[in-house]
Amino acid sequence: MNLQNAISLFSPRNLVCALFMSVLSACGGTSDDGHVVTVDGVSMDKTIDKTGIYDLEVTGARNDVTVAAGNTVARLIVAGMNNRIFVLKTATVERIELDGSGNTVYVPVGFKSRVTRNGNNNDVIER
Repeated sequence: MNLQNAISLFSPRNLVCALFMSVLSACGGTSDDGHVVTVDGVSMDKTIDKTGIYDLEVTGARNDVTVAAGNTVARLIVAGMNNRIFVLKTATVERIELDGSGNTVYVPVGFKSRVTRNGNNNDVIER
């Protein structure tokens, strides 16, 4: 690496970009609006444990979301990129809608749900 490359590596534009990306990675959260729970952000690890039937919407990127045992989800909508959803035993999901790319829903072996796939590289995996 020569001096010119080293100087450009630490340019104000690159530093601002790095700062923005670090702030963005900490953004996001969970909201509960009655019968709809929304998880939206980047690299979050959330467990959803709610009584009654509800819809769960997961957006953003690289989120790990767990649906707790005994929960009843009417619609699980997963959008964005590289999100992982873990459905625990005794949880019920009536419909899974996969959008975006690289999203994976892990369900117990023998799990039954209607699945709609859009986008690419979206999977439902039994384990």
